[in-house]
Amino acid sequence: MGLPVATKAGGICFAFPDVCNTPAPPAPPIPIPYPNIGQLSDATGVSTDVKVGGNLVILKGSIIKNTTGDEAGSVGGVLSGSIVGKVEFETASETVKINGDKVVRMTDKTKQNNRNADGTVLGGVANVLCGG
Repeated sequence: MGLPVATKAGGICFAFPDVCNTPAPPAPPIPIPYPNIGQLSDATGVSTDVKVGGNLVILKGSIIKNTTGDEAGSVGGVLSGSIVGKVEFETASETVKINGDKVVRMTDKTKQNNRNADGTVLGGVANVLCGG
């Protein structure tokens, strides 16, 4: 069975934990897990001429430039050294493509905060399903 297609209409990419080094004066920074959230409505590199439910479709090559949730870890992610970093889409449909790029669906995997955290796409057009 197919999965809901992700569009700019809404939904999020959610990662937890996004472990970031957090100031703890007078001690050195300590790693603390934070949520990391990217808004699908902020995605760039989406379909330009194909819409689902009247909205542009998120593709495997799309990115979300900025995220929220980890700002308190201001020293940076333990792997990326950054906070509020971009979302990249790691998985997408193997069989459904738009202009040669794979279509992203609800529950596809993401890398967030510049690859500091593993996440998942939460949201999609429920009445338009996309296979494998």
